[in-house]
Amino acid sequence: MTDFSANPRLPRGLGTWLGMGRNGYKLMVAIGSLITTIVLTIGKLIVGVLSGSLALVADALQGLIDIIVTGVTVIVVNLSDRGSDPSWTCGREKLEAFAALAEALLLAVIAVCIWHLAGLKLVHGTAPMQIEAWYLGAAALAAITDFIRHLIVKRAARATGSMALEANAAHFLTDSLGTVLVTLGLLGAWFGLPVADTLAAIGVAALLSYTSFTVGRRALGMLLDRIDPKLSLAVLEAIEASPEIVTVAKLRIRRLPENHVVDLKAEVAVESLQDLARVQHHVERAVTAVLGEVEICADLRPIPASCPLAMQA
Repeated sequence: MTDFSANPRLPRGLGTWLGMGRNGYKLMVAIGSLITTIVLTIGKLIVGVLSGSLALVADALQGLIDIIVTGVTVIVVNLSDRGSDPSWTCGREKLEAFAALAEALLLAVIAVCIWHLAGLKLVHGTAPMQIEAWYLGAAALAAITDFIRHLIVKRAARATGSMALEANAAHFLTDSLGTVLVTLGLLGAWFGLPVADTLAAIGVAALLSYTSFTVGRRALGMLLDRIDPKLSLAVLEAIEASPEIVTVAKLRIRRLPENHVVDLKAEVAVESLQDLARVQHHVERAVTAVLGEVEICADLRPIPASCPLAMQA
């Protein structure tokens, strides 16, 4: 009977220590990230409004989008981990790539808005700002919290192969670097240079633009089943290294969050079913050595070793 159950393997690190499965670990990290995002966004927005800092308000507005995106991540992580069923025989792993792509598009929209507002301030000038010492402390604390959150989510993404968490981790690193720039901008305004805040906002916009591009490109690559050509050629070379392989008629490789899926059709020169089984085992080991964890669907068509085609190979 076909097994439509989810993958029960345990993740490395905190999830294993807590006795959680991979799915529970991902969901715990996503929910914790959502709660942290809400708290940080409220704090940044309050300090930004009180200080009149465009950079900090821009960072807080980004946080409002973060709340939406992280909430969607929680839902998507929960859905993608339900595994295969008669309606979703290939699973729901690509839902995480859709979530990552949506996050990249939202980041791009925020970046454009910040670029526009910062440009207006550069053209029309920046009004003096009232900065208090605790504003700087709050911004520095937010930067440290963002970086710790990035490390936690990044580790969870690597342990579970979650593309949605991976996108969040990249985003949170941008948040941390952006908040550092915001703190420097506030520090410049503290010493009577309000334009430093506008320059910090430009830095935040640049970081958002870069993160949007990298996350979006990776998500599109998974959705479109794109793979590094060097990797596919290495797999082909590993398969053809077996002397029994005569021709490789088809080789398809798909990347999933946890592993790769390989669809292979080839002709092999063998004389018995035992030889065919041995060649198939050798091919699986060779492909696994290149790709790591992999699911292989191999259609190996035997031809007699004395066949002229086999002798030419």
